[in-house]
Amino acid sequence: MEVDKGYHNGREIDSCKNNITTIVVHPDQGKSNENGTQPEYFVSKFTYNKENNTYTCPQGQTLTTTGSWHKKTGRTEESGYQFQKYRTPACRTCPVKDQCTSRKGGREIDRSQYAQAVEENRQRYKENPQRYRKRQELKRSGNHENK
Repeated sequence: MEVDKGYHNGREIDSCKNNITTIVVHPDQGKSNENGTQPEYFVSKFTYNKENNTYTCPQGQTLTTTGSWHKKTGRTEESGYQFQKYRTPACRTCPVKDQCTSRKGGREIDRSQYAQAVEENRQRYKENPQRYRKRQELKRSGNHENK
């Protein structure tokens, strides 16, 4: 069963995983602007290594975490979540730092407690884009059998 694109946040995808197989388009993270992150340095271009709990940036540097969990508060108690921060001292001397981040201390990536569920969903979408398109066609035609 698929869910609609309104369920593209990590909490919703994670809450579905025991009963529903999600195939939801998830937007690219980050914004491109002349003073900040360019598309080739969006978070989606960084590779997560589950075994080491690290990220590798497009320049080949490893971003690590202290392992501490931080709390992001939302408008409601239910909309908050936990995340870990990843950094590398290599940002200080990186020749493309200005394309990756405007943050003086270098790039920082936050990984939510729901990141694994989001990544699994993204992989299902990549493997089944035609299934998602069919679902969108059914919605537009008024046939809502696959809600």
